[in-house]
Amino acid sequence: MPQPSGSTPQSNASNNSELQSLIIEGLPEGIGLTPMKGFKMDLSANAGFQKAFFSARCECGTAALLSVEVSEDKTDGEISSALPSLISRLETQARSFYSMPCDTHKKMRMGPTTGQ
Repeated sequence: MPQPSGSTPQSNASNNSELQSLIIEGLPEGIGLTPMKGFKMDLSANAGFQKAFFSARCECGTAALLSVEVSEDKTDGEISSALPSLISRLETQARSFYSMPCDTHKKMRMGPTTGQ
């Protein structure tokens, strides 16, 4: 999280870990999301964001990668205020994935196929 003036900034990994911990604490039991610790993929077009990654898995074997990004410029208070909304969006994404039929998951895994 952002540091008070005069203190040493934390590494992105530490910020990401703290963000992920805050989100995990706010997730409801049984949502089925697994935190991806140490995941360092940078899919954002925006540099300077803290990122927390989560995996959602279906019984058919398909996994979805879900993420939350927060600008590193945000204060602890701003992040705390936004947490309910961030968690709600993450839950919505997870429920959307879980509600897809396994046939759709299979198509997602295989990607576009020729001849259709």
